[in-house]
Amino acid sequence: MLFRNSGTDIGRAFGVELLTSSAMQAALERWDDISTGRPPWLDGEDGIETINMAKHISDTRAKLTALDIGIALSGSARADFLQGIADSLLERLTDKLCEADRLGGMIVKWNGSTWDFILPGDFGVTALDDNGGIVGAIFASHIVERGRSFTRLEHHRLEKGGLYRVRNKAFLDRAGPGGSAMLGQEIPLTQVDRWAHLAPEVTIKNIERPLFAHYRVPGANTIDPGSPLGLSVFANAVTELKAIDIAVSRKNTEVEDSKHITFVSQTLIRYADNRQMQLPRFVKGLGMGLNDNETSSIHEHTPSLLTDQRIKDINFDLSMAGVKCGFSEGVFVMDGQTGMITATQVEADDRDTIQTIKADRDALRAALEQALYGADVLCTLYGLAPAGSYETAFNFGDITYSYEEDKAAWRSYVAQGWVPRWLYFVKFEGMSEEEAKALCAEAEAAGREKAGLFGAE
Repeated sequence: MLFRNSGTDIGRAFGVELLTSSAMQAALERWDDISTGRPPWLDGEDGIETINMAKHISDTRAKLTALDIGIALSGSARADFLQGIADSLLERLTDKLCEADRLGGMIVKWNGSTWDFILPGDFGVTALDDNGGIVGAIFASHIVERGRSFTRLEHHRLEKGGLYRVRNKAFLDRAGPGGSAMLGQEIPLTQVDRWAHLAPEVTIKNIERPLFAHYRVPGANTIDPGSPLGLSVFANAVTELKAIDIAVSRKNTEVEDSKHITFVSQTLIRYADNRQMQLPRFVKGLGMGLNDNETSSIHEHTPSLLTDQRIKDINFDLSMAGVKCGFSEGVFVMDGQTGMITATQVEADDRDTIQTIKADRDALRAALEQALYGADVLCTLYGLAPAGSYETAFNFGDITYSYEEDKAAWRSYVAQGWVPRWLYFVKFEGMSEEEAKALCAEAEAAGREKAGLFGAE
């Protein structure tokens, strides 16, 4: 992650200082380690492994936040063009939101051809407004051409009076400590084919907001209150995540050690070896404490399994971690039969979960509206679509959704005559519209024929 290691050089390239703190940098690295399977409590000698519950919690929260999200733009030809841009944004959003929740947020910006999703630690903040919002930042992109690595730094800054400046600089990378890449000599943008069309500096007037959006995980930043960055969704549950890993590792070790073993004297082992006798696999020799003259000495090792007690302890930590990550109590549980950790169905009375996801969706919606505003400005700048106003409508799926309840409700809609019957078959029976309408027409014809027969009698 470039800005964690070379933030000073990057800020110096534009004569600015990055608004970062060592506390936030350390926290970002720790969250990244924990959620990528490298927590600090791993201990191979003691058998402590990780199930990476942090990533599971992050993925679950992100997927609920982005569940069935839809964006509809209308009102002009510009809206039609932006709709395609919005659709491409939604195609990648859920996966990127999973990453963002791990590290407290992300930057979303349209670069004129595609969307950039930039995680904390991979961008540098240079300026804030009076409300603590990011109005200045440096972003980096990397490419390899002709066998050489290049870095482009893109500095965005919203100044007073609605003046917006974008500056681009290119650098030839050089090798750093441990094989890392570092900024090398500055070169003209024209020396890199991919960036040759870019202007070193662009100034845009009458801009109200930055052309990038910052999605920030809701909640107070207790690590660095002055930072615009958010906290990881699991930042408050690190103690419980460690306890879960230790408890699961102990349970797994206990199962591995549960093999029945029969210990016999070394005299019996030698007797069998001398006669080339194959002993059962559960027979082991142990001379300590055994009388070699007593060939009948047998000691049974029958291990006791405490799996049920272990799972109770694990479920306590899982529930506590879930609550501290914004979920209702008992959302995350370990199934005693399968040993699988699952997220239970979110019911209508899970108020904590619903309120958490509502806050996340509000923050995400604001960020996406800001990102689309930036795309709209660039469309005007590049002349990609006719100018025009647009309206934006967002739709999110119901996190308490039940397929069977929905299906039963639609059956009642059909019975009441509120919706056509063929629409039910399309929605719940997997039929095409043509197949469903043909089936309904055939059923109606059969009904009329039956009525005619009875009427003739």
